[in-house]
Amino acid sequence: MKKFLTGIYIIAAILFCYAVYADNDLLRTIVKPIPLIILLFMIKPNSNYNKLIFIGFIFSLAGDVFLMKVIDKFMFGLIAFLIAHVFYIIAFVKRNKRLKILSSIPFYVIAGLLAVFFAQYTGEMTIPVIVYITVIITMAWRSYLQKNYSNISKFAFYGAILFVFSDTNIAFTKFYQDYDFSKIVTIVLYWSAQYLIAKSVSSFYLETKSL
Repeated sequence: MKKFLTGIYIIAAILFCYAVYADNDLLRTIVKPIPLIILLFMIKPNSNYNKLIFIGFIFSLAGDVFLMKVIDKFMFGLIAFLIAHVFYIIAFVKRNKRLKILSSIPFYVIAGLLAVFFAQYTGEMTIPVIVYITVIITMAWRSYLQKNYSNISKFAFYGAILFVFSDTNIAFTKFYQDYDFSKIVTIVLYWSAQYLIAKSVSSFYLETKSL
């Protein structure tokens, strides 16, 4: 079943990329929610970690819907993904509660550089963007700290890093400069990130270990 659902996930992603390329709004609208719905079917919320990731996926799905071209509610999408990242952070903290503040320095240096760069172009959106950058970088940092929790925890770290790249690309194209196929780059990074985070969930591998 997992291979079948993964196949649908990939097909939906390819169809969405085609819809973006062909500027087919109907196909884009139909296909966009499918990958996150598939991930919700692929994991079981049978542990604290799994439940938190599951809820994160629900808010990510809401973010996907708000950011659809036919709806185009950027602020609502931003808030939905912000909440999703908070649930991811809590999940990662469940696997490693230690602070290790020094390990956060490289991450927050990157956050500072991104904030300084985008603050020149975001106008009235500056504060929400800075808050979002802080949260997603915190998510990446906490994913780094939990990556040795088990043999599948590393996937959460890989996914978090791709998420940072995906969201940075969104901000770059929205506030600074767009480029050809930017939406395809963003969505490929995003869906790869979500799939990798799903792979960090124990039920994804039918493992018995739970928090």
